[in-house]
Amino acid sequence: MNELIRNIDGAFEELVLNLSNEVKLYQELSQLLKDKQTSIVNGDVDALQKYVYQEQRLIPKIQAISNKRELYAVKISAVLGTSPTKPSLTDLIHLAPAIYSEKLVFARERLIESIDQIAHANRENDFLLRSSVDLVRGLAHVLLGGNDNENIHYSGLGRIADKRNHRVNVDCQV
Repeated sequence: MNELIRNIDGAFEELVLNLSNEVKLYQELSQLLKDKQTSIVNGDVDALQKYVYQEQRLIPKIQAISNKRELYAVKISAVLGTSPTKPSLTDLIHLAPAIYSEKLVFARERLIESIDQIAHANRENDFLLRSSVDLVRGLAHVLLGGNDNENIHYSGLGRIADKRNHRVNVDCQV
């Protein structure tokens, strides 16, 4: 029985350490995405390429450590004889001795917080990139004289006006 307890303690220690390392990688990714956002806003293509490269190198590390976390969870579940084949962190928190339960709760909160920050940064970066592409397409359309709609004309003042609605759709001095 003491051997089983030592194995469980060791498995929970490994899980807590793994979670701590996983959180660090997610925080590194979060910072990288913030730096990437700055390069998007500043139009610094070289920096953007550097951050994309770093991001691509970091993702496999995160996937590997996440897979390792899942293996620890399965190992602990098997040793304790519980049924889930892929137990969640919440499941393990309920199974863990008090000392590890508190550490797991803390690690889980940090993990969720980091993932939320990453999701937020990704949404913002996606918006910035889409807006930039839309702006460039619109300007290219204006500059190249592309006009799909007969009711829209390009005025000499650099405006595209819709005669039907009497509105200026784009007010861009060329």
